[in-house]
Amino acid sequence: MKGKKIVSTLLVLLLLASLPVSAHAAVWDIGKGNIMVNAGSGGQTVTQGDGAAVEDSAPVITGSSTENTVTINAEKDQTASVTLSDVNIDVSSEGKAAVTTTGEGNVSIELNGDNTLKSGKGHAGLEKKNGGKLTIADEDKNGKLTAEGGKYGAGIGGGDQGAGSGITITGGEIKATGGQYGAGIGGGKGDGSDITISGGEVNATGGTSGAGIGGGYNGNGSDITITDGEVNATGGKYGAGIGGGEYGIGKDIIITGGEVN
Repeated sequence: MKGKKIVSTLLVLLLLASLPVSAHAAVWDIGKGNIMVNAGSGGQTVTQGDGAAVEDSAPVITGSSTENTVTINAEKDQTASVTLSDVNIDVSSEGKAAVTTTGEGNVSIELNGDNTLKSGKGHAGLEKKNGGKLTIADEDKNGKLTAEGGKYGAGIGGGDQGAGSGITITGGEIKATGGQYGAGIGGGKGDGSDITISGGEVNATGGTSGAGIGGGYNGNGSDITITDGEVNATGGKYGAGIGGGEYGIGKDIIITGGEVN
């Protein structure tokens, strides 16, 4: 009987070993190639470099690179979820965005450790191009993000001529710096709207003509809500701390809590 049990166990192990393996919380090193995360109706996958798409519902991106970038795509009615963990992407000399969000859906980014994103001319440090919400969170209260835009780009938000809208920050230690004409958080030489901060320590500095939080050059800053957290917003020359960039206006700015400077 004992021998039969051993044989049965071995057969089960062999059967399991023959089944296809799907990664559901893998760690991806940006130093090994560009990373594409895609959330679709059939689930979320990650593709790196020329590799095949791998099922991964909770990818963790780490490592350093001066040439590789991350694209997070969320299809309509979907939410792409990604964790940045001690990642350092500096493509400021490459004319690219370190991290870009795309698609019609929502993107959720969790912060772990110390993360730095620096982009090149025309791009935001963390460039929001998806049609839904971009939420930056720090559930474990151990995450930092430094995001620097290139010329015409926001720290977090729009690239050149791009609006930065639908951005929510619920936690983390955030330092967002716009390039020339870009907002710290909001528009990159464009409008910044529907921006909500409900927690964390947020330091947002606009480039020349850009608001700390709101519009970039010639951009309006509107529908900006702060309910909690510590927020320090500094506009560049001619830009508001919170509101419009140069030649832009600020409206519908609501502060109900937190410490705002």
